[in-house]
Amino acid sequence: MQPLRNFLSFLCLGALSWKAVAGTTYFQSSDYSGGALGLGPYQTYKSSSSTPSAWNFVVPYNDSTSDQIESGLIFVAPRGTNVNSPGALIYDKTGELIWDGTHFGQTLTFKMATYKGDSVILLWTGSVAGSGVGSGYDLILNNKYEIIANFTAVNLNGSLADFHDIEMTSNNTALITAYQAKTWDLSAFNITDGWLLDSIAQEVDPSNGSALFTWIASDHVDPSSCFASPGTTGTSADNPWDFFHINSIDKDSAGNYLISSRHCHAVYYVASSGDIIWTMGGHNSTLTASDGTTFAWQHDVRWHNDETQISLFDNEGTAWELDSSNSRGLLLDFDASNNSFSTNKQWIPYNVTVSESQGNVGILDSGNTLIGWGQIPYFSEYDANGQFLYVVQFGVGDVQSYRAYHYNWTATPNTRPSVFVETDGSNTTVYTSWNGATEVDTWQLSGSTADSPQLAIPISNTSRSGFETAVSVTDSTKNFTYFQVAALNSDKKIIAYSNFTASDGSQQDPAANQTVDSSSSSGSNSTGSSSSSGSNQVVVDSRIITAVFVAVWTLAFIV
Repeated sequence: MQPLRNFLSFLCLGALSWKAVAGTTYFQSSDYSGGALGLGPYQTYKSSSSTPSAWNFVVPYNDSTSDQIESGLIFVAPRGTNVNSPGALIYDKTGELIWDGTHFGQTLTFKMATYKGDSVILLWTGSVAGSGVGSGYDLILNNKYEIIANFTAVNLNGSLADFHDIEMTSNNTALITAYQAKTWDLSAFNITDGWLLDSIAQEVDPSNGSALFTWIASDHVDPSSCFASPGTTGTSADNPWDFFHINSIDKDSAGNYLISSRHCHAVYYVASSGDIIWTMGGHNSTLTASDGTTFAWQHDVRWHNDETQISLFDNEGTAWELDSSNSRGLLLDFDASNNSFSTNKQWIPYNVTVSESQGNVGILDSGNTLIGWGQIPYFSEYDANGQFLYVVQFGVGDVQSYRAYHYNWTATPNTRPSVFVETDGSNTTVYTSWNGATEVDTWQLSGSTADSPQLAIPISNTSRSGFETAVSVTDSTKNFTYFQVAALNSDKKIIAYSNFTASDGSQQDPAANQTVDSSSSSGSNSTGSSSSSGSNQVVVDSRIITAVFVAVWTLAFIV
């Protein structure tokens, strides 16, 4: 069993970690998978303090499969005791970091959505209890990574938003989960002074924080009908019985809700009145099921194809019970006229193991499917026929990600690019990165002297190469004290300027005339003044400028 293997590895190796150089991705590395590189390998950079998890392509894509892989970015949020920096991360599909959002802290729900017509990021932040529930706030970030909404569960006697789900609706409302401890008669379980941890689904307006819909599980579902007995829980407010365990909520075109209960092995279709219309799975299913449709301890239940199909992550196990040899992704055909469901497709994990918690199924526009394996630190993309296109491992020990997503995300941060200058004798290398930027095609490097630190002289243009790009400075320009980069998009327009940075770390702000026009990037940008003169800026051939500068410098010494 995978958790046992991980534990034995931990005993042998200890809480090791391994620093990989910038942009390091591994391919079928037995050292990585075997723990020789540590239990949570991560990358490091010169121009950034980010330490994102390093990937190991257990099944790499190749020439015959690469054209089948849907273009886009990967959203994951590694966490666990062997993760160097837990939190939200965006990568490209080669394993290169795009955005490090770990400054928001450990998170579980981290995804893209549409809000008021714009693409946004949804991110939960808060505290996670040992019982596997959360208490915190849901954030909406725009494409500059600015917080534009901060909301939580309301009218629940102080209970806050749980981490299990945030889902935006077409009406710009948010579907969220919450938990609430309450007294309950548990005498049937020989517990006096019983306590229940109730599951709650809410629909909230992020613009004002008001609740539009609240559904409380114990009002509609008998706690004794579920599969997780109280055991040693249910005895106090600090140790309540989590009988239901809500972990996803979806809403259909009719205005009804699809609610997943992990501990009841059931999906409830709920009317806006709160009444249960039908139940799929569990002890009291009201739908007819075909062979192979049984699921247990599931996550991430979603509607598809005009509410004719339902996807879910079938865990088939939990910490105290295993019901199968492996977890799976599952797509079910739903026949509303006959109140029945059947299996359309299933996806089996590469390592054929049980993920005891978490996980999700993401069906992409191309027909491919991206599955995050939850507690097991893997995600994999399948083609429309269910065949592996690639499998990525992002840790070995206690490393996990609640979900893994694929999105086409475009962003221009409201920060400046970062620069680190390294001098080794007569050799100077400038390292640059811009956390979260998706539109950088080329870096233009400029230099300036100590006497005129804000007078930028272009040196060279270098194609962006991963999260961090290294640019070597030639001997002919060694008299520069400060270095600056300008980020150019694919149209060769400047979308941001960095500070001027020296090898000792000292910095100067960009020059007053170094401005950018928001129309040349994916969003407005605060890296310069509000003037739009930068929209007409010409990117000059750096070789000509450098030659002129060197000639003038030489002439000054002759004269």
